[in-house]
Amino acid sequence: MDQARRVLVLDDSEISLEMGRFVLEERGYEVATALNLAEFHQRLEHFRPDLVLTDHVMPEMTGAELVQRLKRDLATEGIPVILFSSKPESELQRLATEAGADGWLSKAEGIEKLGELVDALVGEIVF
Repeated sequence: MDQARRVLVLDDSEISLEMGRFVLEERGYEVATALNLAEFHQRLEHFRPDLVLTDHVMPEMTGAELVQRLKRDLATEGIPVILFSSKPESELQRLATEAGADGWLSKAEGIEKLGELVDALVGEIVF
């Protein structure tokens, strides 16, 4: 990558955020994190990510609802979004597909898979 691709991670768990940040930064990504929707919207506007990674189970709204909002907004509809959750993979796949997410990953598969999925999605993006 000539220029580091930017990934914005939303999760209400600080541990998940830091693990995600570590894995992605080790792969050469520039990473911003948010613990809640207010932080997410602030970072979204100023950080301008190439990809969004969102947890599904959060207090303010589900990740699937966030995916739907991002995909309906002209300013963010082109940003790939990955739904990331501890839900069983079959349920997570259904939720992600119905919401219009570009990918999904069960936390049960391990954080290592996160980097591979992000690499694959970023590789498909034409910059």
